[in-house]
Amino acid sequence: MAVLTSGYGTGLSNKQKLSRAWVLKPTVYSTEEVSAGNGSGNATALSTTTTVSIVATKASATHVSLADGIEGQLKIIIHKTRGGSNDLVITPTNFGAGDTLTSNLASRAVQLLFDGANWQVVAGEITGTAEMVIA
Repeated sequence: MAVLTSGYGTGLSNKQKLSRAWVLKPTVYSTEEVSAGNGSGNATALSTTTTVSIVATKASATHVSLADGIEGQLKIIIHKTRGGSNDLVITPTNFGAGDTLTSNLASRAVQLLFDGANWQVVAGEITGTAEMVIA
């Protein structure tokens, strides 16, 4: 049987071996900056291969869509810039909590997780009447 040897010595306990397996640094793999599209039929498609989508809205450009991801995938959507009174409407192909998410102010964010069948909200400013609204 081989003895585990590292800079910490030999014969680490199982707990020590497990603690060394985790990298304790957050990583953002990639980002994209997009402008919303004009209506749900012409929504701007958010990338499912980037971790963070930063979205700007303006007059008649308020909609984005999100296709299904892969199980366990996290997606962060930030409503960075709001032109005038134009809300951001996010329409995932499959959304566990409803049909859409709407942001009525800039500098709002939501984090979604794809569970293999639906996008689920795991973090963000979510209510039924303000912030990111599920409809």
